[in-house]
Amino acid sequence: MVKAAIIGVGNLGSCIAFELAVKNLVDELILLDVVKPLAEGQAMDIAQSSASISDVEVKAGDYGDVADSDIVVITAGKPRTPSMKSRLELLSVNAPIVADIAGRLKSIGFEGLIVTVTNPVDIMNLLTWKIVEFDRFKVLGSSSLLDSARFRLIVSRRFNVKSNCVEGYVIGEHGSNQVPLFSKLKVMGKPVTLSAEEKNSISEELRGTALDVISKKGATVYAPASHTVALIESLLVSGSSLSLASLTLNGEYGVEGLSIGVPFKPRNLKVDGVVEWDLDGEEASLFHKGVEALKQAWNEVKSLIKV
Repeated sequence: MVKAAIIGVGNLGSCIAFELAVKNLVDELILLDVVKPLAEGQAMDIAQSSASISDVEVKAGDYGDVADSDIVVITAGKPRTPSMKSRLELLSVNAPIVADIAGRLKSIGFEGLIVTVTNPVDIMNLLTWKIVEFDRFKVLGSSSLLDSARFRLIVSRRFNVKSNCVEGYVIGEHGSNQVPLFSKLKVMGKPVTLSAEEKNSISEELRGTALDVISKKGATVYAPASHTVALIESLLVSGSSLSLASLTLNGEYGVEGLSIGVPFKPRNLKVDGVVEWDLDGEEASLFHKGVEALKQAWNEVKSLIKV
């Protein structure tokens, strides 16, 4: 029996809940929102939509219903808007919201996995971990799987192949310093060599992908929802050899005490260790540029919230 809870069930949270239900990945799903009628309506709608294809019990609840959950997904907070050039602009408004949620989870004795989705996700994930005081591998930020999917899609269009014919990964900050790993890129199973100009063009398109969607429809919803569910699925379903998430590092990649996107080994609702890939010079430089940006952002959070 696997029980999951979603905290914040607006557009993104409800899509995550819907996909968890229709994929039959959990047995029980609790929906929480500061607007309780919204959670109740979403639970009814999702339960009705999945009734003929899954047996997941979906219902609205409160924090008392969450304590014995295996997984909690935090999506509550303000989403990025078209006027925001960076996710870090959400820092001051979302940090108090996430801090309050983390504090409530700690107070009810929740001991399961936490998946953080609220942006800026690397910082919100670190903040959550600092407050709940769990093992660092029990608090994961949903970031790099989404960035990697966007990377593969862009590359597939350049090479005129289907995206599932591209093997590509993005690690690092979930933001302007994200690191597309061209050194590990494969198309049709074969490594490819790109010019500096081609890499820059792909990287620039990748950095602008989310904002392009937001400017056209107001928010990114389906893509982050789908890849958050993929992250959860990698932790639930045996056989997954590799996944990616924002994790708090303790020396891996030369980073101490910051959460950032990295590959890891998933196993039975656990992170079975960070996978440390060799990065080329440009990749390592960009990765650590992201580290420095996150350090500055974390200092800003500490000026707002006592952690």
